[in-house]
Amino acid sequence: MELNTRLDRDRYTWMSPAPSDRASMLVEITSPELPRSEHPVPTHLVVVLDRSGSMDGAPLDHAKDALCDVVDRLAPTDTFGLVTFDNQVDVIVPAGPVTDRGQLKARIRAISAGGSTDVAAGLVRGLKEARRLETTEGARVLLVSDGHTNHGVVDAAVIAQRAGQFLEHRITTSVLGMGLGYDEMLLESIAKSGAGNNYFAQESGDAVEAIAAECGELLAQRFLSVRLSVTLGNGVKDLRVLGDLNARPNEAGVVVELGSFTADQMRSVVMQFTPKQATKPGRRKVATVRVSYVLADDLQDYSVSHTVWANVAGPNDRPAKVDREVMAEVVFQGVQLHKRRATDAVQSGDLEAARRRYERALRMIRRHWAEIPLERRAEFEQDRAFIEKSLRRLDEPTADDMRFIGKAMTANLSMSMRTRDRRRSPGA
Repeated sequence: MELNTRLDRDRYTWMSPAPSDRASMLVEITSPELPRSEHPVPTHLVVVLDRSGSMDGAPLDHAKDALCDVVDRLAPTDTFGLVTFDNQVDVIVPAGPVTDRGQLKARIRAISAGGSTDVAAGLVRGLKEARRLETTEGARVLLVSDGHTNHGVVDAAVIAQRAGQFLEHRITTSVLGMGLGYDEMLLESIAKSGAGNNYFAQESGDAVEAIAAECGELLAQRFLSVRLSVTLGNGVKDLRVLGDLNARPNEAGVVVELGSFTADQMRSVVMQFTPKQATKPGRRKVATVRVSYVLADDLQDYSVSHTVWANVAGPNDRPAKVDREVMAEVVFQGVQLHKRRATDAVQSGDLEAARRRYERALRMIRRHWAEIPLERRAEFEQDRAFIEKSLRRLDEPTADDMRFIGKAMTANLSMSMRTRDRRRSPGA
């Protein structure tokens, strides 16, 4: 994999007693193009399906259609498992090879809706099914639900933490929220901790497309357990990662779990560093950046790393030159933060606070528009349109409008962080 880092300026004024110009760093991780493997890597998927009473009818029927389609896509060397839950948990298909598609689809078709919703119990059982496979290639758990957990463990942080604990076994967790009644904060927390994707299917039929997208990504994965580690240099005091990523601080700096990559995929991570005062001009060490991963083709561990240095300007040096690409990424992350705060406000019922946050996001885009490189403007246009649509819904809000804004924006934020490839236009 290719690792590139860029700082937002070519020099910094860190000799002042209290330097205020933080260094922003853009980290780009790019997987190479690979020829089609002669021996495809097996896919391991466990689906955890909500069969509570609210799923009765079209939601459950469409989910079952999508799962039958998944079974048809998998090869005999792949493994598939299915766990269903309401207030009880059942393993409908024990995780194992896809040898009898007809039987698997018959079991899926026989699922019927039941009682209340115990997300935690269903998810944990699905994670354990994936762990039972003991695959070196890793596995994906996909949680599909349309409601709020109202039975068993209901603390979102506790449930999400459980998903994160399985990352060390190369098990990632994605989520699909169906309709307008599910708990988007819970599902988002699970996807974030589990280094997976977060899908929103407003209509029952959208679930088929979302599950197909997840299955397609899973089948294409070639780089597993991708992890970004950043160790602080002696020129800075601390750092923060911008954006909603699964980042956890440690004594040396921070670790960001990035999940899996397909071939020819790029992911961007932005972080900001607080400087220490420098005693003289010259180079100061900002960080050592390392990306580690497992190549699915041979299941060997690989890594790439390098050191990032900043130039400290002297009293008579010219003004710093700004890297517009890095600046644009920092602005993008600022817009996402305003969207996040607006979504939080909508979910708490403070619509005026939400409006103010959306308007601040739009002002940020307008203020920096002239500085944003032409090739980057499409994604900002997409964000602007999305925000303006949300503002229109706030003008005469209905209960469904508020639920839609919360869920659509939460899924939008998650996918922006996890799947955006800056080399390609949005939606390409």
